[in-house]
Amino acid sequence: MLADDIATALPELRRQAEARMTDTFAAESYEWTKVDGIDEQTWVPQYETPGRVSGQSGNARDTYTRYVQVGGVDVPEVQGGLHIPLSAALPAVGWEYECIEVGPTTDPALLGRRWRVTNVPTKSAATARRLDVVEVQRASQ
Repeated sequence: MLADDIATALPELRRQAEARMTDTFAAESYEWTKVDGIDEQTWVPQYETPGRVSGQSGNARDTYTRYVQVGGVDVPEVQGGLHIPLSAALPAVGWEYECIEVGPTTDPALLGRRWRVTNVPTKSAATARRLDVVEVQRASQ
């Protein structure tokens, strides 16, 4: 049966997908703390994970991009734009991932860029976790 064939092939397909994740990302969540009586967002390191960014291509639309508002500004949301292993801890909406190391075939301009998770889609028979993200810059950058 087809379902049995998929179940048999899935571990190898996941291995192949993860082999393409040659960049390293630092994941951070946030919490609100009081600083001098004022609520302030504090970033909390979670883990590092291999991954890769898949952006929209002008020739082949392998990912879908739409615009969403972040802080009153329209920014492109890349659906399925950040791929991480299924074994990585499940992030929440609002987490951010920063590229801290690029692989041998990655554009070095990716280093230091950040993406905020806007959605964590799930599906059956997945080979990777494909997060919907928007690129962000912190005020301190």
